[in-house]
Amino acid sequence: MQETAKQCKIDPFRVSNYSFNLRNMTWIPCLILLSIFFLSVSITSESFDAMEGEAFVVKCPKRNSLTFKWYHMEGNKTIPADEGARIHSSGRFLWFLPTAKEDSGYYTCVTQYSNNLTTHSRVSVMVYPYERDICFPSQIRYPKDTGTFISGRVVCPTIDNYENATLVHWYKDCKLLQGKKYFSWNKYLYIKAPVKTDEGYYTCQFTYTYSGNEYNVSATRLFVVKNISEPKSPQIILPKDNDVIEVVLGAPMNICCKAFLGIGNQNVEVVTWDVGDLQAKYLDPLRFQEDYYRFSGTSKEHYGEAVLRVTEVKQEDLQSNFTCVALNAKEYIMATVTLQESCEGLQ
Repeated sequence: MQETAKQCKIDPFRVSNYSFNLRNMTWIPCLILLSIFFLSVSITSESFDAMEGEAFVVKCPKRNSLTFKWYHMEGNKTIPADEGARIHSSGRFLWFLPTAKEDSGYYTCVTQYSNNLTTHSRVSVMVYPYERDICFPSQIRYPKDTGTFISGRVVCPTIDNYENATLVHWYKDCKLLQGKKYFSWNKYLYIKAPVKTDEGYYTCQFTYTYSGNEYNVSATRLFVVKNISEPKSPQIILPKDNDVIEVVLGAPMNICCKAFLGIGNQNVEVVTWDVGDLQAKYLDPLRFQEDYYRFSGTSKEHYGEAVLRVTEVKQEDLQSNFTCVALNAKEYIMATVTLQESCEGLQ
Protein backbone atom coordinates (compact mmCIF):
# COMPACT_ATOMS: atom_id res chain seq x y z
CA MET A 1 0.00 0.00 0.00
CA GLN A 2 2.81 2.39 0.80
CA GLU A 3 4.42 1.71 -2.57
CA THR A 4 1.17 2.34 -4.45
CA ALA A 5 0.54 5.52 -2.54
CA LYS A 6 4.03 6.68 -3.37
CA GLN A 7 3.37 6.10 -7.06
CA CYS A 8 0.22 8.21 -6.82
CA LYS A 9 2.16 11.21 -5.47
CA ILE A 10 -1.01 12.89 -4.26
CA ASP A 11 -0.54 16.50 -3.27
CA PRO A 12 -3.86 17.68 -1.74
CA PHE A 13 -3.15 21.23 -2.88
CA ARG A 14 -2.65 20.13 -6.49
CA VAL A 15 -5.43 17.56 -6.84
CA SER A 16 -6.94 19.47 -9.75
CA ASN A 17 -3.77 18.87 -11.79
CA TYR A 18 -4.31 15.08 -11.92
CA SER A 19 -6.49 13.13 -14.35
CA PHE A 20 -7.38 9.53 -13.66
CA ASN A 21 -7.84 6.53 -15.93
CA LEU A 22 -10.46 4.45 -14.11
CA ARG A 23 -9.74 1.46 -16.35
CA ASN A 24 -6.33 1.24 -14.73
CA MET A 25 -7.02 -0.55 -11.43
CA THR A 26 -3.76 0.74 -9.95
CA TRP A 27 -5.54 4.10 -9.46
CA ILE A 28 -8.09 2.67 -6.97
CA PRO A 29 -5.84 3.35 -3.93
CA CYS A 30 -5.45 6.91 -5.22
CA LEU A 31 -9.22 7.37 -5.32
CA ILE A 32 -9.49 6.07 -1.76
CA LEU A 33 -6.88 8.57 -0.63
CA LEU A 34 -8.70 11.35 -2.47
CA SER A 35 -11.95 10.44 -0.68
CA ILE A 36 -10.18 10.69 2.64
CA PHE A 37 -8.73 14.04 1.59
CA PHE A 38 -12.08 15.55 0.66
CA LEU A 39 -13.62 14.48 4.00
CA SER A 40 -10.81 16.06 5.96
CA VAL A 41 -10.86 19.40 7.68
CA SER A 42 -10.67 22.64 5.69
CA ILE A 43 -9.87 25.97 7.28
CA THR A 44 -11.05 29.47 6.34
CA SER A 45 -10.50 32.76 8.12
CA GLU A 46 -12.41 36.06 8.46
CA SER A 47 -11.97 39.22 10.54
CA PHE A 48 -14.58 41.26 12.41
CA ASP A 49 -14.30 44.59 14.22
CA ALA A 50 -16.60 45.78 17.00
CA MET A 51 -17.09 48.64 19.44
CA GLU A 52 -16.77 48.05 23.17
CA GLY A 53 -20.06 47.88 25.08
CA GLU A 54 -22.30 47.17 22.07
CA ALA A 55 -24.22 44.11 20.95
CA PHE A 56 -22.26 42.21 18.33
CA VAL A 57 -22.92 39.04 16.35
CA VAL A 58 -20.59 36.97 14.18
CA LYS A 59 -21.81 34.57 11.50
CA CYS A 60 -20.00 31.32 10.86
CA PRO A 61 -18.72 31.59 7.26
CA LYS A 62 -20.10 28.13 6.48
CA ARG A 63 -23.82 27.45 6.17
CA ASN A 64 -26.35 24.63 5.56
CA SER A 65 -24.58 22.24 7.90
CA LEU A 66 -26.14 19.84 10.39
CA THR A 67 -24.40 21.23 13.46
CA PHE A 68 -22.33 24.24 14.51
CA LYS A 69 -19.99 24.43 17.49
CA TRP A 70 -18.04 27.51 18.57
CA TYR A 71 -14.72 27.56 20.43
CA HIS A 72 -12.51 30.30 21.83
CA MET A 73 -9.05 29.41 20.53
CA GLU A 74 -7.43 30.69 23.72
CA GLY A 75 -7.52 27.53 25.81
CA ASN A 76 -9.78 25.85 23.24
CA LYS A 77 -12.81 26.71 25.38
CA THR A 78 -16.25 25.71 24.13
CA ILE A 79 -18.66 28.64 23.75
CA PRO A 80 -21.89 27.66 25.53
CA ALA A 81 -25.31 27.70 23.92
CA ASP A 82 -26.67 29.21 27.15
CA GLU A 83 -28.65 32.26 26.02
CA GLY A 84 -28.11 33.83 29.43
CA ALA A 85 -24.34 33.95 28.98
CA ARG A 86 -22.78 37.21 27.83
CA ILE A 87 -20.96 35.32 25.08
CA HIS A 88 -23.00 32.44 23.71
CA SER A 89 -23.58 30.52 20.51
CA SER A 90 -26.87 30.04 18.70
CA GLY A 91 -26.42 27.76 15.72
CA ARG A 92 -24.44 29.62 13.09
CA PHE A 93 -24.23 32.78 15.22
CA LEU A 94 -21.81 33.83 17.95
CA TRP A 95 -23.27 36.55 20.17
CA PHE A 96 -21.54 39.13 22.37
CA LEU A 97 -24.09 40.86 24.66
CA PRO A 98 -22.34 43.19 25.07
CA THR A 99 -18.72 43.24 23.88
CA ALA A 100 -15.75 43.77 26.19
CA LYS A 101 -12.13 44.58 25.35
CA GLU A 102 -11.00 41.17 26.57
CA ASP A 103 -13.20 39.50 23.91
CA SER A 104 -10.59 40.31 21.25
CA GLY A 105 -9.02 37.15 19.88
CA TYR A 106 -9.62 34.16 17.65
CA TYR A 107 -12.72 31.98 17.59
CA THR A 108 -13.36 28.75 15.69
CA CYS A 109 -16.64 27.56 14.18
CA VAL A 110 -16.73 23.79 13.60
CA THR A 111 -19.41 22.58 11.18
CA GLN A 112 -20.54 19.03 10.53
CA TYR A 113 -22.27 18.09 7.25
CA SER A 114 -24.47 15.11 6.35
CA ASN A 115 -21.62 13.57 4.27
CA ASN A 116 -19.40 13.55 7.40
CA LEU A 117 -17.35 16.46 6.09
CA THR A 118 -16.10 18.64 8.92
CA THR A 119 -14.84 22.19 8.43
CA HIS A 120 -13.09 24.59 10.77
CA SER A 121 -13.65 28.31 10.18
CA ARG A 122 -11.47 30.69 12.14
CA VAL A 123 -12.68 34.22 12.81
CA SER A 124 -10.73 37.08 14.33
CA VAL A 125 -12.63 39.51 16.57
CA MET A 126 -11.12 42.87 17.51
CA VAL A 127 -12.99 45.01 20.06
CA TYR A 128 -12.08 48.70 20.08
CA PRO A 129 -12.65 50.87 23.17
CA TYR A 130 -14.47 54.19 23.00
CA GLU A 131 -12.09 57.12 22.91
CA ARG A 132 -12.92 60.61 24.02
CA ASP A 133 -13.99 62.95 21.18
CA ILE A 134 -13.86 60.06 18.67
CA CYS A 135 -17.25 58.63 17.72
CA PHE A 136 -15.89 55.62 15.85
CA PRO A 137 -12.42 54.07 15.43
CA SER A 138 -10.92 54.47 11.97
CA GLN A 139 -10.56 50.68 11.73
CA ILE A 140 -14.33 50.04 11.91
CA ARG A 141 -15.48 51.09 8.46
CA TYR A 142 -17.62 49.09 6.11
CA PRO A 143 -17.36 49.24 2.27
CA LYS A 144 -18.38 52.60 0.84
CA ASP A 145 -21.75 53.50 -0.69
CA THR A 146 -21.94 55.65 -3.81
CA GLY A 147 -24.56 58.27 -4.69
CA THR A 148 -25.06 60.81 -7.46
CA PHE A 149 -25.74 64.52 -7.64
CA ILE A 150 -29.39 63.49 -8.06
CA SER A 151 -29.87 61.15 -5.13
CA GLY A 152 -27.94 59.24 -2.52
CA ARG A 153 -28.61 56.16 -0.43
CA VAL A 154 -26.58 54.82 2.48
CA VAL A 155 -27.26 51.31 3.78
CA CYS A 156 -26.86 50.46 7.46
CA PRO A 157 -24.54 47.48 6.94
CA THR A 158 -25.28 45.29 9.98
CA ILE A 159 -28.91 45.85 10.93
CA ASP A 160 -30.13 42.71 9.14
CA ASN A 161 -28.24 40.61 11.71
CA TYR A 162 -30.57 41.81 14.49
CA GLU A 163 -34.18 40.64 14.21
CA ASN A 164 -35.91 43.31 16.31
CA ALA A 165 -33.68 46.33 15.73
CA THR A 166 -35.43 49.66 16.33
CA LEU A 167 -34.84 53.39 16.61
CA VAL A 168 -32.38 53.98 13.80
CA HIS A 169 -30.44 57.25 14.06
CA TRP A 170 -27.99 58.50 11.45
CA TYR A 171 -24.88 60.63 11.93
CA LYS A 172 -22.49 62.23 9.46
CA ASP A 173 -18.98 62.69 10.74
CA CYS A 174 -20.41 62.18 14.24
CA LYS A 175 -23.15 64.85 13.94
CA LEU A 176 -26.84 63.84 14.13
CA LEU A 177 -28.58 64.27 10.77
CA GLN A 178 -31.76 66.36 10.74
CA GLY A 179 -33.87 68.27 8.24
CA LYS A 180 -35.75 67.60 5.00
CA LYS A 181 -32.57 66.77 3.11
CA TYR A 182 -32.54 63.35 4.78
CA PHE A 183 -35.13 60.61 4.86
CA SER A 184 -34.67 57.40 6.86
CA TRP A 185 -36.60 54.28 5.85
CA ASN A 186 -35.91 50.77 7.13
CA LYS A 187 -32.13 50.26 6.94
CA TYR A 188 -31.63 53.07 4.40
CA LEU A 189 -30.75 56.74 4.65
CA TYR A 190 -31.75 58.74 1.57
CA ILE A 191 -29.98 62.02 0.81
CA LYS A 192 -31.81 64.51 -1.38
CA ALA A 193 -29.72 66.04 -4.20
CA PRO A 194 -26.34 65.27 -2.59
CA VAL A 195 -23.32 67.45 -3.32
CA LYS A 196 -19.62 66.96 -2.64
CA THR A 197 -19.98 68.39 0.87
CA ASP A 198 -22.30 65.47 1.66
CA GLU A 199 -19.41 63.06 1.27
CA GLY A 200 -18.09 61.67 4.51
CA TYR A 201 -18.51 58.95 7.10
CA TYR A 202 -22.09 58.02 7.94
CA THR A 203 -22.90 56.09 11.10
CA CYS A 204 -26.16 54.26 11.75
CA GLN A 205 -27.03 53.61 15.38
CA PHE A 206 -29.88 51.40 16.52
CA THR A 207 -31.13 49.47 19.53
CA TYR A 208 -31.25 45.69 19.82
CA THR A 209 -33.45 44.13 22.51
CA TYR A 210 -32.63 40.68 23.84
CA SER A 211 -34.24 38.99 26.87
CA GLY A 212 -35.59 42.35 28.02
CA ASN A 213 -32.20 44.09 27.82
CA GLU A 214 -31.43 46.85 25.34
CA TYR A 215 -28.06 47.11 23.60
CA ASN A 216 -26.69 49.80 21.30
CA VAL A 217 -25.29 48.83 17.91
CA SER A 218 -23.50 51.12 15.45
CA ALA A 219 -21.84 50.81 12.06
CA THR A 220 -19.96 53.36 9.93
CA ARG A 221 -19.29 53.58 6.20
CA LEU A 222 -18.01 56.14 3.70
CA PHE A 223 -20.41 57.84 1.26
CA VAL A 224 -19.11 59.39 -1.98
CA VAL A 225 -20.88 61.25 -4.79
CA LYS A 226 -20.52 60.63 -8.52
CA ASN A 227 -22.32 62.05 -11.56
CA ILE A 228 -24.71 60.06 -13.80
CA SER A 229 -27.60 60.84 -16.15
CA GLU A 230 -30.72 62.20 -14.49
CA PRO A 231 -33.85 60.05 -13.98
CA LYS A 232 -37.35 61.49 -13.69
CA SER A 233 -38.66 62.86 -10.42
CA PRO A 234 -41.45 60.97 -8.62
CA GLN A 235 -44.90 62.54 -8.63
CA ILE A 236 -47.65 61.89 -6.10
CA ILE A 237 -50.99 61.42 -7.86
CA LEU A 238 -53.03 60.74 -4.72
CA PRO A 239 -53.56 62.31 -2.24
CA LYS A 240 -53.20 66.03 -2.74
CA ASP A 241 -51.02 67.76 -0.18
CA ASN A 242 -53.02 69.33 2.70
CA ASP A 243 -56.19 67.45 1.75
CA VAL A 244 -58.75 66.85 4.52
CA ILE A 245 -60.46 63.45 4.52
CA GLU A 246 -63.82 63.01 6.22
CA VAL A 247 -64.14 59.89 8.37
CA VAL A 248 -66.58 58.26 10.79
CA LEU A 249 -65.22 57.46 14.25
CA GLY A 250 -65.32 53.74 14.96
CA ALA A 251 -65.64 52.86 11.28
CA PRO A 252 -62.96 51.35 9.02
CA MET A 253 -61.09 53.51 6.50
CA ASN A 254 -58.80 52.98 3.51
CA ILE A 255 -56.57 55.75 2.18
CA CYS A 256 -54.50 55.49 -0.97
CA CYS A 257 -51.01 56.83 -1.71
CA LYS A 258 -50.39 56.56 -5.46
CA ALA A 259 -47.26 57.86 -7.22
CA PHE A 260 -45.49 57.93 -10.57
CA LEU A 261 -41.95 56.62 -10.04
CA GLY A 262 -40.33 56.85 -13.48
CA ILE A 263 -40.05 55.08 -16.83
CA GLY A 264 -39.51 51.32 -16.65
CA ASN A 265 -38.49 49.29 -13.61
CA GLN A 266 -36.81 51.33 -10.91
CA ASN A 267 -33.68 50.39 -8.96
CA VAL A 268 -35.09 52.33 -6.02
CA GLU A 269 -38.82 52.61 -5.38
CA VAL A 270 -40.76 53.31 -2.22
CA VAL A 271 -44.39 54.33 -1.81
CA THR A 272 -45.59 54.21 1.78
CA TRP A 273 -47.50 55.92 4.58
CA ASP A 274 -46.24 57.61 7.73
CA VAL A 275 -48.65 58.37 10.58
CA GLY A 276 -47.23 61.07 12.79
CA ASP A 277 -43.55 60.19 13.18
CA LEU A 278 -44.04 56.45 12.66
CA GLN A 279 -43.63 54.46 9.47
CA ALA A 280 -46.54 52.20 8.59
CA LYS A 281 -44.66 49.04 9.57
CA TYR A 282 -44.28 50.32 13.16
CA LEU A 283 -48.00 51.05 13.64
CA ASP A 284 -50.33 48.85 15.68
CA PRO A 285 -50.87 45.82 13.38
CA LEU A 286 -54.30 45.22 14.91
CA ARG A 287 -55.49 48.57 13.61
CA PHE A 288 -53.24 49.40 10.66
CA GLN A 289 -52.22 47.36 7.63
CA GLU A 290 -50.41 48.61 4.53
CA ASP A 291 -50.63 46.86 1.16
CA TYR A 292 -48.33 47.76 -1.73
CA TYR A 293 -49.05 47.43 -5.45
CA ARG A 294 -47.04 48.28 -8.57
CA PHE A 295 -48.22 48.63 -12.16
CA SER A 296 -47.17 50.10 -15.51
CA GLY A 297 -48.77 52.44 -18.04
CA THR A 298 -48.96 52.16 -21.83
CA SER A 299 -45.63 53.97 -22.30
CA LYS A 300 -43.75 51.98 -19.63
CA GLU A 301 -44.56 54.49 -16.91
CA HIS A 302 -43.98 52.85 -13.54
CA TYR A 303 -46.37 53.48 -10.66
CA GLY A 304 -46.52 52.41 -7.02
CA GLU A 305 -49.53 52.44 -4.75
CA ALA A 306 -49.72 51.98 -0.97
CA VAL A 307 -53.14 51.43 0.60
CA LEU A 308 -53.33 52.04 4.34
CA ARG A 309 -56.20 50.07 5.84
CA VAL A 310 -57.48 51.27 9.23
CA THR A 311 -59.84 48.82 10.92
CA GLU A 312 -61.25 51.46 13.29
CA VAL A 313 -60.80 55.23 13.20
CA LYS A 314 -60.19 56.66 16.68
CA GLN A 315 -60.26 60.16 18.10
CA GLU A 316 -56.46 60.23 18.26
CA ASP A 317 -56.30 59.79 14.48
CA LEU A 318 -57.97 63.18 14.04
CA GLN A 319 -54.91 64.82 15.60
CA SER A 320 -52.39 62.89 13.48
CA ASN A 321 -50.79 63.75 10.14
CA PHE A 322 -51.04 61.02 7.51
CA THR A 323 -48.11 61.43 5.11
CA CYS A 324 -47.79 59.77 1.71
CA VAL A 325 -44.10 59.26 0.86
CA ALA A 326 -42.85 58.50 -2.68
CA LEU A 327 -39.21 57.83 -3.42
CA ASN A 328 -37.10 56.84 -6.43
CA ALA A 329 -33.41 57.06 -7.31
CA LYS A 330 -33.67 60.82 -7.87
CA GLU A 331 -35.48 62.15 -4.82
CA TYR A 332 -38.35 61.71 -2.42
CA ILE A 333 -41.54 63.76 -2.10
CA MET A 334 -44.34 63.84 0.45
CA ALA A 335 -48.02 64.79 0.65
CA THR A 336 -49.71 65.14 4.03
CA VAL A 337 -53.44 64.81 4.77
CA THR A 338 -55.48 65.09 7.96
CA LEU A 339 -58.72 63.46 9.06
CA GLN A 340 -61.93 65.22 10.02
CA GLU A 341 -65.06 63.70 11.50
CA SER A 342 -67.85 63.78 8.96
CA CYS A 343 -71.27 65.29 9.52
CA GLU A 344 -72.67 61.75 9.48
CA GLY A 345 -70.45 60.84 12.41
CA LEU A 346 -71.54 63.92 14.37
CA GLN A 347 -75.24 63.06 14.17
